[in-house]
Amino acid sequence: MVINRNNAQKKSRSKDFFLIFALVTLVTGISHFVITNPLGPSRLFYYIEAPLIQWSTRCSSGAPDWLSGLQRFATRNMGAPASQLAFITPEGQLHHCETGWKDSIFGDKPLQPDTRFRFASTTKTVSAIAVIDLINQGALSLDDKIVDILSLTDNLKDSKVGDITVGHLLSHRAGWDRRLTQDAMFMMDVKPWCPYSPETLTQTSLLTAPGEAEAYSNAGYCLLGLAIEKATGEPFREYMSEHFAFPASSLAFIDGPYMVDEVVYDTRNENFYTKNYFKNFDFNALSSSAGLSGSASDLAILVKKSLENGPLTILDGDMNNTCDPSVIQECYGFGVYRYQLTPETMPLFIHGGKLPGATSAVIVDPRGGVLVWLGAGAIRPGSSSLQEFYDYIREDLVRYYQ
Repeated sequence: MVINRNNAQKKSRSKDFFLIFALVTLVTGISHFVITNPLGPSRLFYYIEAPLIQWSTRCSSGAPDWLSGLQRFATRNMGAPASQLAFITPEGQLHHCETGWKDSIFGDKPLQPDTRFRFASTTKTVSAIAVIDLINQGALSLDDKIVDILSLTDNLKDSKVGDITVGHLLSHRAGWDRRLTQDAMFMMDVKPWCPYSPETLTQTSLLTAPGEAEAYSNAGYCLLGLAIEKATGEPFREYMSEHFAFPASSLAFIDGPYMVDEVVYDTRNENFYTKNYFKNFDFNALSSSAGLSGSASDLAILVKKSLENGPLTILDGDMNNTCDPSVIQECYGFGVYRYQLTPETMPLFIHGGKLPGATSAVIVDPRGGVLVWLGAGAIRPGSSSLQEFYDYIREDLVRYYQ
């Protein structure tokens, strides 16, 4: 009897030991995870929040069912607790959906169709449309050289700079490559040379001859903003506001700080930047490359209207060069790139945008439909969600048009 009692006590002590060991291991593991990855817990918590947030989706009357499904997919996979979606059919009918809240997750102010989002680099599509409008009017030409437009033909450090044309700048083929050199427009706390000192262009060197290779360039679109100023005789922001009737819509340039009618952004998936990132960059300089804001519906309307003008549109750029269209952000034309997995699949003409806590996409399909998605968040680092998002949209569009 005594022996059995002793054995029971030993087993009880063993269980207590293993329980304490397990608890210590768990606490140590969690502490290590939080210390080495302070954003980790909030990122994991989104997996609990997203399934609840997605059911806040509201769509306009008569919107196709696939739009609400796309919004739920985006909420789960794009890291955006608040987002807008707008789709204009080839015939011109606007549908829209909104998910989440303007003020915070599960907040007091449901997101509205006119809530303001930062467009980030989808601004370039609007800038490209403005340039193409001037080309259609005869005020600019695709073959115009930027040094001629800016009267900077003398004392070029690299003679190849003199060959850069408006067409090269539109299609990111001017000869710079920010993957190998610094992006002059996004150096923290450094005033970019463009648009303030355009003469600095004469002292730059190119990595390739203009037209030879494609490499995304924010500086190139800044130079296009200067070309617009020269062609119109107006400051860039003033011309864009008048030309596209910004006051009659939600469209507006941002100066850095958040506007009163702007959504609250979620930066948990950013590895470096926080919500105060805007203090480190010059948003006036970014006007033509990443400086616009507004609603998904108003951006979609602007893009759709541009497709009705001519003879040149954003879809007329050469997106069939030696690039690989199955890779996103590769085959650029005029303000959009072609994304096509195989020759048999439907191509999408896309421009994406990214600022800390803000993700955006403009998508034009071959039928003439225009889709715009604006999200107040960012995809998980290392995730393939962006390509999966585009593939999901393509599949929805294929079914819609069948």
